[in-house]
Amino acid sequence: MAGALAGIRVIDFGQYVSGPMAAMLLADQGADVIRIDPPGGPRFESPANATYNRGKRSIVLDLKSPGDFETARKLVASADVVIENFRPGTMARLGLGAEAMTREHARLIYCSMPGFAATDPRAGIAAWEGTIAAATVTYPANAQTGRPTFTPLPFSSSYAAFLAAVSVAMALNARERDGLGQSIEIPLFDATFAAIGYRAQRIHNQSAEQDLRNLTRLMGGTRQFECKDGRWFMYHAGNKHASDFANQTGVSSLLSQGSTASLEELSRGLEALFKTRTAAEWEAFCEQVETEGAICRTSAEWLENEQALGSKIVVDSTDPVLGAFRGPGINVRMSETPGEVRRPRVPPDADRASILADAAKATAPSTAAAPEAIRTALDG
Repeated sequence: MAGALAGIRVIDFGQYVSGPMAAMLLADQGADVIRIDPPGGPRFESPANATYNRGKRSIVLDLKSPGDFETARKLVASADVVIENFRPGTMARLGLGAEAMTREHARLIYCSMPGFAATDPRAGIAAWEGTIAAATVTYPANAQTGRPTFTPLPFSSSYAAFLAAVSVAMALNARERDGLGQSIEIPLFDATFAAIGYRAQRIHNQSAEQDLRNLTRLMGGTRQFECKDGRWFMYHAGNKHASDFANQTGVSSLLSQGSTASLEELSRGLEALFKTRTAAEWEAFCEQVETEGAICRTSAEWLENEQALGSKIVVDSTDPVLGAFRGPGINVRMSETPGEVRRPRVPPDADRASILADAAKATAPSTAAAPEAIRTALDG
């Protein structure tokens, strides 16, 4: 059975994480993704490229060279979707921007993923993952030390990729009905707010005493605690069974001290509580009371985790550089149009001959425009 996006051609100009990941998500669902790299190959050298660039064809083009630029234009003309994640205006200066390309090709869906929106005063900043994390306060101050809490996880790039894949699918849905493509802009800054949830909220008119009594506030919403065996445990207090956890562990008695105890004193009480059991015991207890908590596992442990392997979130794969490796599986699985990793990552320029042949005969997608005019992508 063909993937849901079989017959859809995507041109992937992306570098680093967000653009390549978005194109990978489309490739996993059957799209023909042509990856265009600059001379020298991807600008981001990482083993993660074995995942980000799986299922794609590859060609190297120097977009400042007239011949390669013309090849790129022909490939865009043959495409249904273009993905790029440069600063606003970069692709326009190269002659391949969203406005010019969608004007020339009415059915083209052009997805831009800059760090900051074109209308943002920070649009010209080189918005690496750390820059976006600083701008969105994804590096919050630790409640105890006051120092920032850093994470190596590319939250902003990943959530932008998720939103890009969904938005492209919505635009393809709209095009089936009115025959028209459109431009999509998904700034990494904006996409981050889909990830940080309650940290982007401010509760007004809440007294200090109410705040002190609030379990979610006390435990930081999601917080890590060291356990009896020296391992760390992440507990999430913002769920409907948090009160059961509080009642059965004695946290409720800590909270009942109210304003007579400082937040620091209550925090120390919680830290002492978690040191009364091992991390595995806390995980079993949370399962028993149907609340949310898990051992803080290493990446290596997750790669061996029974649930991760059984659900195929983690799968065994091959790569021409790494050889056999274990990494992320298909993100979305559908019953009638199952996705698959159709091929491992290939070396840069590996498909030059077949892609140049496609470019030589490239014409815009020929499906006739539908007569129906729609106002929104999911209208109806």
